[in-house]
Order: sequence, then structure tokens, then C-alpha cells
Amino acid sequence: MSSTKSIRLLVVEDDEDDYFLFESSLKSTSFDKKIIWADTFNKAKEILKSQPIDIVVVDYRLGVHTGIELVSYISETHPFVPTILMTGLQAAAIDEQALESGVYDYLVKGQYTSEDLDRSIRYALEKSRVLKSLKESENKFKNLFENAVEYVFIVDGELNVIDANKTALKLFECTNKEELINKNISEYFYPKIFETEKYTNPSLEIEFTLPEQNKKCYCILNLSVVDDDKKFYQLVLHDITERRSNEQKEKLLEKQTLTGKVARVIAHEIKNPLTNIHLSIAELRMILSDKNSTEDPEDFISIIERNGKRINILIEDLLNATRFDTINIGDLYIHDLLNETFLHVLDRAKLKEISIEKDIQNDILIKGDKEKLMIALLNILVNAIEAITTTSGKLKISTAVKDGNVNLTISDNGKGIPQQDINKLFEPFFTSKQGGTGLGLTATHTIISKHDGAIKVLSEIDKGTTFIISLPLKK
Repeated sequence: MSSTKSIRLLVVEDDEDDYFLFESSLKSTSFDKKIIWADTFNKAKEILKSQPIDIVVVDYRLGVHTGIELVSYISETHPFVPTILMTGLQAAAIDEQALESGVYDYLVKGQYTSEDLDRSIRYALEKSRVLKSLKESENKFKNLFENAVEYVFIVDGELNVIDANKTALKLFECTNKEELINKNISEYFYPKIFETEKYTNPSLEIEFTLPEQNKKCYCILNLSVVDDDKKFYQLVLHDITERRSNEQKEKLLEKQTLTGKVARVIAHEIKNPLTNIHLSIAELRMILSDKNSTEDPEDFISIIERNGKRINILIEDLLNATRFDTINIGDLYIHDLLNETFLHVLDRAKLKEISIEKDIQNDILIKGDKEKLMIALLNILVNAIEAITTTSGKLKISTAVKDGNVNLTISDNGKGIPQQDINKLFEPFFTSKQGGTGLGLTATHTIISKHDGAIKVLSEIDKGTTFIISLPLKK
């Protein structure tokens, strides 16, 4: 044998001469062994109980007993101790009996060589090792199945239950598996599953309802093939009810937090101009009531007008950032959209002596809301112009078609955005500008998303920022 371990071999033979001949044959085999002899059925049982045995060679005739009786006993009490049956007869009935009793191999006296004996012992030991390994794997997977925290079912092609683990029994409040066998598990699902083949790969989120227990939970369903020939499946339900509940609580908390933030920002932003308006109205009243006053009412009217506009801008920004249901889709040429949008920022760009480079392809057609997309682009362009502080400011805009989308690239050579702020750019009320509301880019993100588009930002301090907007082409 390849292993250096000595094999403990029990020979059960009631004839001393036959044992002597067999022992001689064993000496010619290629492995280390310790041979132990038992001349009766009962002595063999005592040896098996008292010491470890690696393999047993049993004679068919053992006085009042047969070797097959001993093999059956070994199979029941020492299931992984391999057995080889020896007999002086060559009969199909004995062969069949031997296999049914659990014998590993079968040799006929006087018809085997030492090589045959060597092979038979090797085969029996290897078969025992494989069976033991399979049994251990089976037990391991059975334990995994039985003790899994998920609800695990074995079902047929029509989703009738064949087996279920302990957790699944608890779900149904069953005391034994028989109560679940043949139940159609899909009756408790929403949405229902009718074709198992469709669900053997993806995970499906379902509602699981047990009306009789007044129980409802949310689960991720996974279906995998256990036996393709018999169409048996393993159906696993991973309970996400608590996770769902926590997510809903988090969303509610986020909404409450956002509502509070909106209220604080609006209160802060509106309070200042409102204060100015109230003060100006008070001054106007004093001027109007004092006939000798030399103050010009127009100064205070201008203050009221400016602060009223400030409040109006804030409200418009807030509406643009939160308006989801007013998208009016129509055919749009990108070059028309961009050229018209640029008209609104040309004066600002000229005032700061910013050069504008355009590389815009003609006849790129998309479907979109012209007014909303102009708002989205204007927010980016205005930010870009305000970010440019050098005397050699540059603003570039280009278009490119790729994979069914048009990519609009808007780049500036401004002061750039700190890396830690890039992920916050589209959050409501995040701003680094003095007097900004932090709603412009939120509105931009909302509008682009509503058009099934995407937006990406690249930036480097003192080198500039690039916005890449991707929008689907008209199909």
C-alpha cells in the first residue's frame, strides 16, 4: 500500500488449515499488515468490539453460522469496515446473497492468486474510504439543510413540497415534516410562480403569506436544481422582513430629516429678504407720513423688488429640484438645445472674458423636455462660469454618440472641486457658493434622471471641472 500505516486485518475462518494457506497468500501481498485470526462467529464479534479493525475476510462456512450472517452484522454495527467473502463454492445465489448483505468483494477459494487478493483488499479499503467520505459529506449537507436559518424546501417541478428543514417547519408552525409534504408552496407566494425553469438562476423578491397563522413576510426566493432527471429543486426563502422594515424606517427618517433641512434652509433664506422687505415698508410709511422727509422712496422700492426676486428664485429652484411629474417629452435636436441654452450665458461669459469652444454635431436627435433640459444645462454652465477666476478662462462643450447615447461634455479651467465634495454635489442644499441655495445641481440631477440619463463629474483643484451628461438617442 502507498500508506506506511499497518493494516489490521481480521481473518474469520473455522478451518485451521484453510487459515494457514490463506495467511501464506497474504504474506505475498504488497502492504504492511497485522493479521488477527478468529475461528468462530462469536469470537469475531468479540474482536470487533474490543479493538479497531481495518478490514475483515470472512469464510462462507462458520459452523452453525454463515459468513453472510457475519457480514450483515458488520454492516449494521461497523458500517465502514470493509468485508471480503471467501467460499469454496461458485454459485450465483451466494454471490447475490453476499452483495445484499453488504460485502465489498467476493473470492472463490483455490481460484485466486496473491495478486487477486492484493487487488481485492486494495479495492475494499478504497471503496470503504469513498463510502465513508460520501456519508460524511451527506451528513454535513444534511446538517446544513436541517439547521439553515433560511426556509429551505425540496420541491418537485410543480412546487409541491418533498422535504423541508426545521426553520421551514417553524414558519408553517408544523410539528413534523409530514404536515408539509405535498403542499404546493407557490400558493403562499405573491407573485405566484408557475414555471420553475424561469427562476433557477435569478433571485426573486416575493411576499409570503400564511392566512391561517395571520402571518406575512417578505423573502428573497432562490431556486436551484437538485436532480435534473427527476425535476427536483431546492427552494430557499431568505427572510428580509426585518430588513424591509428597517429600510422603510430609514426612508421615513431621511424624509423627515430632509423636510427639516428644507424648512430650516427656506426659513433662513427667506427670512433675510423678508426682513429687508419689512424694514423697507416701515421706512416707506415713515417717508409717506412725514411731508418734510427728503429721503427718496425709490431706494426702498428697489430693495423690496430685489428681495422679492431673491425669494422668487429660491422658490423656483426648490420647485425645479422636486418637480418629477411635469416632463413634457418631444423630439429635440441637441445642437438646437445647446445653442439656445448658450444664449442665456453669453453675457456672463463675455463679462469675464471667457473663451467658449464648441464641438457640437448636428442632427443628433433625442426625446426630451426642452425647458427642463435647458434648466439642467444652465445650472452647470453658470457654475462653470462662476468657477473660472483666471483671466484666461475657457469653457468647452462637445458632443459624441456612443452605444445608443449622446454624451455632452462641459469642461472649464476653473478652481475645481475638492474630491470630498464631488459625491455631495447633487445633494439638496449642499453649496460652497456664498448666497447659493444648493438646489441647482439637485434640479439638474433630477431632470437628467427623469430623462433616463446619467451624469458624471471629474474635477481637479486649480485645473478645472468636467461634467459628462449621457442621454439616450431617439429610437
